[in-house]
Amino acid sequence: MSRSATRTGGSPRIERDRAGIATVIAATEDDAWFGMGYAAAQDRLWQFEYDRRRATGRWSEVIGAAGLPGDRLARRIDLADGARADVEAMAPATRRAFERHAAGVNAAAAEDLPPEYAERGLVFEPWEPWQAVAAFKIRHVLMGDWQFKLTRGMLIAGIGVEAAAALDPPLLPGLALTVPPGAVQGPLDDATAELIMASGREVAEAAELGFLAEAGAGSNVWAIGAERTASGKPLLVNDSHRAVDVPNAYWQVRVSCPEFDVAGATFPTLPGWPHFGANGHLAWAITHGSADNQDLFVEEFRDAGAESREADGWAPVQSRTERIAVRGGAEELITIARTARGPVVHGDPASGRALSLSWVATDRVCRQFDVLRTMIDCRSVAELLEVQAGWVDPVNNFVCADQRDIGYRLRGELPERAQPAGMSAPVPARAGGWTGRVPESDLPRMINPEPGWLANANNLVVDANSGPLITRYAPSPFRIERIGELLAARADWTAEEARAMQLDTVSTAARRWAAECARIGPLEGDAERTRALLAAWSGDLRDGRPAAAYARFRRALAASLLGEEAAGALRGAPADGVAVIMVRLVNRATLRPAEVDREVLVGALAAAWRTDPDDWTDLHRLRPTHTLGASAGFADPPEVPLPGDGDTIRAAGYALNADGFDVTLTTVYRQVIDFADPAASGWVIPGGISADPTDPHYADQLGPWARGELLPMPVPES
Repeated sequence: MSRSATRTGGSPRIERDRAGIATVIAATEDDAWFGMGYAAAQDRLWQFEYDRRRATGRWSEVIGAAGLPGDRLARRIDLADGARADVEAMAPATRRAFERHAAGVNAAAAEDLPPEYAERGLVFEPWEPWQAVAAFKIRHVLMGDWQFKLTRGMLIAGIGVEAAAALDPPLLPGLALTVPPGAVQGPLDDATAELIMASGREVAEAAELGFLAEAGAGSNVWAIGAERTASGKPLLVNDSHRAVDVPNAYWQVRVSCPEFDVAGATFPTLPGWPHFGANGHLAWAITHGSADNQDLFVEEFRDAGAESREADGWAPVQSRTERIAVRGGAEELITIARTARGPVVHGDPASGRALSLSWVATDRVCRQFDVLRTMIDCRSVAELLEVQAGWVDPVNNFVCADQRDIGYRLRGELPERAQPAGMSAPVPARAGGWTGRVPESDLPRMINPEPGWLANANNLVVDANSGPLITRYAPSPFRIERIGELLAARADWTAEEARAMQLDTVSTAARRWAAECARIGPLEGDAERTRALLAAWSGDLRDGRPAAAYARFRRALAASLLGEEAAGALRGAPADGVAVIMVRLVNRATLRPAEVDREVLVGALAAAWRTDPDDWTDLHRLRPTHTLGASAGFADPPEVPLPGDGDTIRAAGYALNADGFDVTLTTVYRQVIDFADPAASGWVIPGGISADPTDPHYADQLGPWARGELLPMPVPES
């Protein structure tokens, strides 16, 4: 979209810096939200279109039959009606923000459309406030445990309860915590096993088309208290990890009016800064909470799907038929059904059995969007933590700082369950669903912890045996381990040193294996060659040859620990669900390497050797891809070689259950906030502010991002 469309006079006024990042200056709050929507649409209108079509199951209208798996799933999730209800429930000021933001989007769209519309022959439909809610939810629907529980159900169906349990070890004690101090299902009948296997393949097909790529989200955040900085004022540091979208998931903007002045990164479709922002008095950032706030239920139906079995008998099923239009093909009819537990997301009720989804974001009217408006008025850490009580989903580790304090709380809602220990896979609906919500007062929070800093890297928040169940599938503990090492090592932190720490590529997991390799030698043949290489290694994944050998070793070890029978059962399963199982197996082996069978260990070391040495960054590359792909003729941003892996602070994860080592998860927004010197603050994304492939700001931040640089961030001053 032409940058000449920038508004330069009147209210709102939109100014842009060298990277094209907008500052919206408005005389009224109404104008501020209008200007934010206008600037967002100038930059990212195609992203608006992409997100609303994903959310409403209309992507097939753009790309044809390839979009059908994702569209079927999106229709079944059934976000539209709930999103409309959420808007109706908003406080007047919140709803006004959504309405004015939408008006700005539509005003920009009326002036110019990005090239994708002409290429696909599309007509822009007016943007509506409820679509912002639906777009936000579709970006987070698979960040719960849906696909992990489905994958575990496939494993139980394929290899049995006991064998599946052996591949799902309990979390080890003694792992790093943010806040310092079960049972399995019985055997599945054939019909349920077949349903679960087919359901897993449905999610996998949708994921391969780019649908819900946010399933593997992570992040780092740390706040350094005043007593541990050179300036005597806090620092807030964060980087968010997701699959890299083109355009990037996050959009940088500052919006200033008499009522508020905020700079941060947000979703362009949303009026507010739910994840990252600064308002001159304080700043905030989040990591993904990895919370267990979704469940899948095996529903029983009769009368061709007209009724579902409940604890006290049979109840009517809400259902309707919708049409999915397909570019270049015949339309498809789909039945949308809902039981007392939630929408039917897999299977056909008419067959007598299907899976429904309970999710805290959709099982009742969601009033969390009022938090977007109230949080930007806060003036202290204590106040900001308090207003997060209204947040629902996604569950986040919410970290903030002001001129003197740092704070943390787990924000979001967790369900209370009739049978919490047994819900790590799809469970029979008749066994009981949710009974309420975990009281907000039971969720952890703290201000100014004793170490003088606090951090989270998607690790466990509290001991798994204390307090409410938060997560079953906490990611690797190694990033938080390294963050803690570095933060504890000094008490004179500056913004520049914090930025440099974001680029650290030392893996404490790799160091453990280096130590184990030093302990077990010598071996023979290729196993000895790999062992000797790793034994002499520092664990820094900038080191080309040992880093490449280590990655191949991890993959071979994961495959051996999983085993051929389980791998066969999981063929066609959701990729992220399989990855979680493999990562947990490797993590447990990494934490207790002496317990790994010697034959398995030697075999993995031998498989990792290559006569011709590889450089890790030759194998390990980020390959950003436009949403329409090469078929539409739009240029992708350039490939970027990256150091690190999923266990390093500079995160650049790859899939253990894939062939190559392409980066599948990395930093999509990096930020440092300096309360002593706001001008020293910075931000950057892996791409550009514009979604238009013909725009000079399409990928101009990718180079600085890859080099570890930050762009100046216009943090408001108090």
